[in-house]
Amino acid sequence: MATVARRDPADKAKIDAIEKKLIAKPEIAKLIDDLGTSTTDANDLVRGMLQAWITRGLNAEMDAHIGYESGDRSGKATAGTDNHRNGSYSKTVDSNYGPVTVDVPRDRAGTFLPTMVPKGSRRLTDVE
Repeated sequence: MATVARRDPADKAKIDAIEKKLIAKPEIAKLIDDLGTSTTDANDLVRGMLQAWITRGLNAEMDAHIGYESGDRSGKATAGTDNHRNGSYSKTVDSNYGPVTVDVPRDRAGTFLPTMVPKGSRRLTDVE
C-alpha cells in the first residue's frame, strides 16, 4: 500500500523546479494551454500525467524483475530466464485527483509483485 508522506518545506522548491521543466518543453506547454482552461480540465491533466507516470514506473519495475526491457530481443536472450512478460491487466485506484486506471504488467511465472501499486491496494495517497 502507498504510504503518506509528510509535507516538507522544500516541496515548494521541488514543485517550482518541476514547473520550469514542464513549461520549457513546447509540447507539454501546448498541452497545458489546450487542456488547462478550467479546474476540471487541470484535474484531468494531472490525473492523466499521474496515470502515465505510474504505468511507466510499473513497466520499469517489470524490466528490473525479469532482467530486460520490453522489446529487447538481445536482452531477452541473455537474461537466461524462462520468465517473460505476459501482458497486463487494468486496475483502478483512487487518488487525491479522482480515479486513475493503470495497466499493471504480468509475468508468465506470476512472481511479479509491484511496489508502486501493490496487489490489493485501492487507494493511492502520496506516492513515495
